[in-house]
Amino acid sequence: MDQSSASNNATKDPVNVYIWDLDETLILLKSLLTGAYAEALNGLKDSQSGVKIGKCWEKLILQVCDEHYFYEQIENYNEPFIDSLLEYDDGRDLSGYDFSNDGLSPPFDDSIKRKLAYRHRVIAQKYEQGLHNILDEKTIKLWSDHYDLTDNFTDGWLSSVYSSWEVGKLQCFTWIKARFSGPSVRFCVIGDGFEECEAAERMRWPFIQIDLQPNGPHRFPGLTMDLVGHYIDVVYDTSDAKKDDK
Repeated sequence: MDQSSASNNATKDPVNVYIWDLDETLILLKSLLTGAYAEALNGLKDSQSGVKIGKCWEKLILQVCDEHYFYEQIENYNEPFIDSLLEYDDGRDLSGYDFSNDGLSPPFDDSIKRKLAYRHRVIAQKYEQGLHNILDEKTIKLWSDHYDLTDNFTDGWLSSVYSSWEVGKLQCFTWIKARFSGPSVRFCVIGDGFEECEAAERMRWPFIQIDLQPNGPHRFPGLTMDLVGHYIDVVYDTSDAKKDDK
């Protein structure tokens, strides 16, 4: 829904905008590859088209990881975070270092940890530069075109994602409100953390807590539209109004 359509909703039925703050909702690639995404929509999407899109993403991602982030070399060395081997990095100048012939192989001793630390340093530096400073224009266009294809196939799944890592949940919610502004638009936050609960409270939006633990008090799945509608009606006091969900 664009801003112009949202602004014209004063005389129409309310539009509900659901803000999901569960990391699990972002796992799209696997559901495309397996066909689960299309199956979940009961035939509204072509499964083979989704699989084709997923396989293309798999190829693109692996290509970048192999060519720029040493994926093939380090995939069997699982480290918890990028600086986990920082103590083994002696600060050597890597401008002329031959990563293809430095003997990165078992056993996992201090020498190997140092070589991995070198790679981690380069990965971090490239990550900070951003893909636009690493990839050529042809590759960037290929990624951009496939992003648009995926976003169109998934009805805006990718373009509807907001990252709160740097700016926080409240700022993201503010942007979302501006994007879907209108007198007939109602917002509802569904999440599993304190920050989104606090941000929803600041925005005066209903918040539905989800607990992903099997024995948790707020189970998911198990959330019904009747329950969601109850939360929205309590906050917006429009229990008799019809709802158009987005």
